Amino acid sequence: MAEPPEPADPLPAWTAKDIERWVIIPMRLLRESAVATRPGNALRSTDLEQPSASFDILAFAHTVLTDKDEFLALTTYARIRAAGGDAEASIAEWCREKGWQERTFHRRRVRACERLAAAKNAASLAEGENRSGFGTRPARR
Repeated sequence: MAEPPEPADPLPAWTAKDIERWVIIPMRLLRESAVATRPGNALRSTDLEQPSASFDILAFAHTVLTDKDEFLALTTYARIRAAGGDAEASIAEWCREKGWQERTFHRRRVRACERLAAAKNAASLAEGENRSGFGTRPARR
């Protein structure tokens, strides 16, 4: 009798670096198209060709990050990185204008990414998902 096939290995858990990269994507898209808000923190591009899931990470971050300074640091970092150019110089300038130390800015950004990764991993585990992406869930029967 043949043995059943091994189940596919799930993708590895989300890391803070993964989250950091994911947050930059919608910020790049925001430079190219307008966004409309929908109920439940949902964002949708006004470009109907753009998948709405592209913005799910921002809504997720807004929901999970109760510390507004962490959310601000993360989204500011992503916006600056999405714009290209010298990110460190832009961050330094932003920190001067905001009255933050750069160390504080980066600590808040990293802490935000770590909290989002932990929340995404917990949500994926609870839903029985792997790292297939934001906005995807197994079909309910």
